[in-house]
Amino acid sequence: MSTEEVYQIDETPETPVETHKRSAPKDEEGEEVVNVLELSETRLESQDGDVGEGQAETDENTQRNINSDVEGPENDEKKSLVKKDKKKKKKRPARPQIDADKLKEKQAAPQTGTVYNIWYNKWSGGDREDKYASQTHAEGRCNIARDSGYTKADKVPGSFFCLYFARGICPNGKTCNYLHRLPEVTDIFNPNVDCFGRDKRADYRDDMGGIGSFMRQNRTIYVGRINVTDDIEEVVARHFAEWGDIERVRVLNSRGVAFITYMNEANAQFAKEAMAHQSLDHNEILNVRWATVDPNPLAKAREQRRLEEQAAEAVKKLLPPDYLKELESRALQPAKRRKM
Repeated sequence: MSTEEVYQIDETPETPVETHKRSAPKDEEGEEVVNVLELSETRLESQDGDVGEGQAETDENTQRNINSDVEGPENDEKKSLVKKDKKKKKKRPARPQIDADKLKEKQAAPQTGTVYNIWYNKWSGGDREDKYASQTHAEGRCNIARDSGYTKADKVPGSFFCLYFARGICPNGKTCNYLHRLPEVTDIFNPNVDCFGRDKRADYRDDMGGIGSFMRQNRTIYVGRINVTDDIEEVVARHFAEWGDIERVRVLNSRGVAFITYMNEANAQFAKEAMAHQSLDHNEILNVRWATVDPNPLAKAREQRRLEEQAAEAVKKLLPPDYLKELESRALQPAKRRKM
């Protein structure tokens, strides 16, 4: 074999590579176009039918992305259901506010007169004294954010609220047979009883204290003996907003008196018991009672309109959403016919 022939044989492997690079097709803009079929064949030949670990992971990731894009709404619904289940599981039990051993037994009122009046729960016929000067602070105070939770009453429809929980002295916690939370709009009770299950009277007491009357719905409470400061309105609104949504707050700065009107009557009943003999930012002892009727005709009309709106809102929350949409569509049909 001659040297020229050997030289030609040695150069034969290099020649196709150079021609392949130079002979690649180009598009109109002059860029090279890669043949997908040729690349796939070369890839299969190089891998000999085996898929590497890195390629398998990328294929799985792409498949997951495709599935997530295709099943997006269904996955969102599943995620929302899982979140709701987690929220239900995270619902905490009610916390005992005081220890049962430290709970003081209810003692009889000290005798300050000759006759004990069972209606007003006090002595009468004795020497006159300032009844507010002898008042003492409440034994405890309810903290909604810390004390509220589920109890045995959550499983029983129509359960009443715990009076001792509102006063901050319930030792039972989750074993209590009454509700340990704030009243809501959907909590509807018989007009003859309050949210704690106590029977109302036909008339209010002379001092506007006690449970109240079933003759009218009262959402306004009177608060007296407030320490007068420059920010008295802000202080009153901040403390009484803990017990529910407030519609209106009226403060008489010179007299240290406030009138708080709640959106719901049950919240007013709860606030009256929760703030009785409590103090705000100072060491005062509050005098909380029911407010008298507002004689203003505009106030009466406003109250009637509010009751109608509240009843309609409560009914809407109890009805299914599909039925509400059907009712709304029916209500719009006559209006369209009139326009035509």
